[in-house]
Amino acid sequence: MAFDFTNKVDPKASRAIYLQLLDMIQGQIQDNSLKPGDMLPSEKEFCQHYHISRTTVRLTFRELEQQGVIIRRRGLGTFISEPKVSRRLGSLYSFTEDMKKLGLTPSSQILSYRLISRECGSCALREFQSERLIEVVRLRLANGRPMLLEKTYLSVDLCPDLSWERLENNALYAILTERYHLQPYRAVETYEAVLMTKEESQTLQSKPGEPAFLLRRSTWDAKERLIEYTTSIMPSSRSKFEITMYHDSVQIVRKTV
Repeated sequence: MAFDFTNKVDPKASRAIYLQLLDMIQGQIQDNSLKPGDMLPSEKEFCQHYHISRTTVRLTFRELEQQGVIIRRRGLGTFISEPKVSRRLGSLYSFTEDMKKLGLTPSSQILSYRLISRECGSCALREFQSERLIEVVRLRLANGRPMLLEKTYLSVDLCPDLSWERLENNALYAILTERYHLQPYRAVETYEAVLMTKEESQTLQSKPGEPAFLLRRSTWDAKERLIEYTTSIMPSSRSKFEITMYHDSVQIVRKTV
């Protein structure tokens, strides 16, 4: 859809004009008047309509670009970018709940579901108490757009009747908590910068070899039982991370290897 020029800037307001323009653009994104892929008017069009300088428009665009709200393509124009998966490091993460907070509709497609032996997997799986594990590969989507490719391992002993259908239609942590009374208590996540394989790129509808984050997460309950191990591929163009730090308080450790 086209940008709505109905609202006006107020040169006498205390809020800077470039921020007023920024508010208008963000407001139209929030009410879905502007959607991912929509093209914004050019700098010249904004200048002519609002009688403002090109420098002012460029300040607005620069701020929106730094926030990841728009993407500027040389020779083509300025476009509303796709929403990113926003993860707040330091708290247990739920894709379903975070997408809902962003006003997006989360969904999952199960690509693979099978039982495996604990001994056939990686070293990380050997902490499970169950000898048999459920391995499920899910494509996580927001408004129908692929955002994450996840491979999750769960204990057969702790989740004896977990079905394909239940996983496809419900949030994993909700299932663990409500059906199996397994309350996630502690999790350890690691992040690595990687290049996606051809298969991963195709599944996530990304360019071959696009940069991504490889996330590995182990989750325990209050009894220190490993209840979940997940690896995720997150295209970097659709992901961002937020870290909250406090004076004299260490919550996150960054490791260089």
